Amino acid sequence: MKSAPFAYRRPESLEEALDLLAEHGEEAKPLAGGQSLIPLLAMRLAQPALLVDLERVPGLKGIREGRIGAMTSQARLASEAALPGVVKTALPHIGHFQIRTRGTVGGSLCHADPAAEWPALALLLGAVLHVRSRRGRREVNADEFFVGPLTTSLEPDELLLEVELPAAAGGFGFAEVERRSGDFALVGAAAQGGAVVVFGTGARPQRLVGVEAHLAAGGATGPELRALAEHEIEATGDIHASAAYRRSVGAALVERVVAEAQA
Repeated sequence: MKSAPFAYRRPESLEEALDLLAEHGEEAKPLAGGQSLIPLLAMRLAQPALLVDLERVPGLKGIREGRIGAMTSQARLASEAALPGVVKTALPHIGHFQIRTRGTVGGSLCHADPAAEWPALALLLGAVLHVRSRRGRREVNADEFFVGPLTTSLEPDELLLEVELPAAAGGFGFAEVERRSGDFALVGAAAQGGAVVVFGTGARPQRLVGVEAHLAAGGATGPELRALAEHEIEATGDIHASAAYRRSVGAALVERVVAEAQA
């Protein structure tokens, strides 16, 4: 299929981009790397009247003092030594090399696919997302940013500018199951210190607070941890995997990443 007709603008400044979003509201759609939006346009699952290409907007790329610019590509991050270890471990699982070359951190976060790695990483690390509109700036915690499948708390006139990652303490672990290398995860899990997250299981990445409490109380890995995780995981089924599969495999992955973090 081909996309529905749309207008196209390529602003040269952040102010110009924000003006376009304020003027057109829900009829406008920001274009970052395009690795998620372009397929949606081609299948007519998204039909904006205006695309606002952010490629030439200055100041949205690179890493500065623990903050990742929203237009920073996944491939660019691969050479950054200062990233948390769990992020560097997850990066090779984000699509294929060609996708990582064009796909951006902000694009992945704003697309909010529940099976994507970046929303899970943001939730795991307690990231703070800095957004701006003509009305001003605000900071959104990761657990408030992701509302549901492909849905965030961003308003139509807001842009994500950068992602702030707090310093990561303790060991980490990351694992996911995918049908083919580069595919979205059927189910995944990550641990950092005492935090544990699963993704690809339900409507959004999920922090396993019960598992975390078990670990904080000195609980060990093993059958008890797996059973606790399987009970807590909120899973849904689809044509790729059943809810029962996602709970069972997710619990096994949780045990694996927790053991890696403790090691």
